[in-house]
Amino acid sequence: MEQIQRQSGLTTEELVRRIGVDPTRVAAVLSGDRFPSRRLTIRFARACGADHHILLKVWVDEHERRCQSITQRSDGTA
Repeated sequence: MEQIQRQSGLTTEELVRRIGVDPTRVAAVLSGDRFPSRRLTIRFARACGADHHILLKVWVDEHERRCQSITQRSDGTA
């Protein structure tokens, strides 16, 4: 998401204003410390002028990977 923001030319402040989300939340997502919600991903894409359908495909893949990883750890299969 950080790369998409850079390509959009938006500063973090401009991005936060367009999305209407707490700046700390956006910073945590951009730094990779927090996984974004589906809704935030859509709003982020639209604010940056990116195709939200493509970004959502990436989001779904990563979400499924994370869920699978958690399931494997709790099953002891990782």
